[in-house]
Amino acid sequence: MIKSILIAGASGALGFKLLKDFQSQGFKIRALTHSEDGLEKLKGEVDDIHYLDASEDKGKLEGITRDMDYIVSALGKSISLFHPDSDTFYESNYKANSHLLQEAKKHKVKKFIYVSMMGADTASEYKIPGTHRKTENDIQNSGLNYSIIRPVGFYSGLHDLIIMAKKKVIPLVGDGKAKTNSIFHGDLANFISDNFIGLPEILEIGGPKIHTREEMAVMIHEKIGGKIIKVPESIAKTGSEVPKLFAKENLGHKLDYFSYIMSNDMIGQSRGSLTFKDYLNQIDLENIE
Repeated sequence: MIKSILIAGASGALGFKLLKDFQSQGFKIRALTHSEDGLEKLKGEVDDIHYLDASEDKGKLEGITRDMDYIVSALGKSISLFHPDSDTFYESNYKANSHLLQEAKKHKVKKFIYVSMMGADTASEYKIPGTHRKTENDIQNSGLNYSIIRPVGFYSGLHDLIIMAKKKVIPLVGDGKAKTNSIFHGDLANFISDNFIGLPEILEIGGPKIHTREEMAVMIHEKIGGKIIKVPESIAKTGSEVPKLFAKENLGHKLDYFSYIMSNDMIGQSRGSLTFKDYLNQIDLENIE
């Protein structure tokens, strides 16, 4: 019997790779996107596509999980400082996934796999990981079979530093000694699709190599240029409050979390093979802006 899977957030970098991976395994695919651009991206890739704005009523999702065996949700708002949008983190990270979870319970899917983020449990006082934590709690109390994947961060999440390097500056919050093993989104997609049935309930996952934030900044500098500037945590914290005074809550929350991850260790179980240095060497830097 052909297995079926709903991929939520299917037009994002991770979701799109998951779609391709599950397609190659012969799955029947249903795709959900919250982006009009994503809708265009998915046309021609999969026939069963659903589009829903994150702020729309949950009734628009009614029946979306019917006949689906599994769900993988990579729904979530971009944390890039250079990606402005009107949806709040509550709408994109929590509300949309909450509606999806209710449908999953109604139609008794076999497993719900949710891509959260490291820090959802330990830094939930920050808006971004906090909204992911609310979703995690709902999933854990749903009665469904589930897996929650917490990547430490994606290489693509460092595109902001690449953009800033092009502008001749690479900011580091704190002393740059905080460590991380960010992962290539393609490696994470491969891991999820290859192991989705046997995934544990909670998994914090990273890439193959651990680096300090300063070491990663040096790699970006060597590839692009730009001056590495260390910003004291106290100044970064004050700076993140300024946008909130001008009704730019999303930007303020992004700056808050940027400061947090830059000054705290973020290390998960080592998976994948592509290193950050090799990632920098293979991407088209001209298209990152």
